[in-house]
Amino acid sequence: MLNVEKTYVVHYTRLIERRQRLEGFLRNNNIVAEYIIPFDKDDLTEEQIGEYYLFDKDEYSNRVDKTYKSQTSPFRPMTKAEISCTIKHYEAIKRVGDECQEYGLILEDDVVFPDNFVNLFNEYLEKTPKDWDVIFMGSCCDLTISEKQNTTDGQIAFPKDHPATKCADAYLVRASMARKVANTMKPFVVISDWELACQLAAHDAKVYWWEPALVYQGSESGLFNTTLGCNTCGRRGCTRHEED
Repeated sequence: MLNVEKTYVVHYTRLIERRQRLEGFLRNNNIVAEYIIPFDKDDLTEEQIGEYYLFDKDEYSNRVDKTYKSQTSPFRPMTKAEISCTIKHYEAIKRVGDECQEYGLILEDDVVFPDNFVNLFNEYLEKTPKDWDVIFMGSCCDLTISEKQNTTDGQIAFPKDHPATKCADAYLVRASMARKVANTMKPFVVISDWELACQLAAHDAKVYWWEPALVYQGSESGLFNTTLGCNTCGRRGCTRHEED
């Protein structure tokens, strides 16, 4: 059994193939998931966009530039697809805070798991220091901890300085941290993983990355077409390359 209270899936309802594939895996591994399906990009109203998203250059600078410094991206309006995805991540985080006693798992609908995911997940979690607030377990853009000093044999959990997100395809979040983030994330100013990085930095969250990665993105490996981010580098919010 997966050692997690609740699992939430950020899902775009038009991507039926993704849900069917993911549900098959979850069912075969006795994992019950709740799908975050409202707020598809096609259904967003101007009122909803105004409630969740703040298009403001000063706040962007205060939040994003302050967190990412020299690695920041230029200020620009978010697309409806990005706004939709970020609302769904916010709603998933809020549910963790409202519905979990300890922690919850948030997934995007294109994640790909190893066959022995449940056993590996439980083993990784057991080896992770208990002071964690958030754990990122994906392989996005080949991001990795640049320096692993004073590591021990079999270590898989590495503390990450801020900005600390590794995309947002798969992450564990403590209910206590989820409540803090939900209280300050809305309205957001940038796409989900960047916004979450800003929020975690603001709350001085203790973040770990699991390495080697435990899950992969089907839209990055070529299993699915990407619906967000840059086709060249895969980075969400990228303005240096052509976006789809």
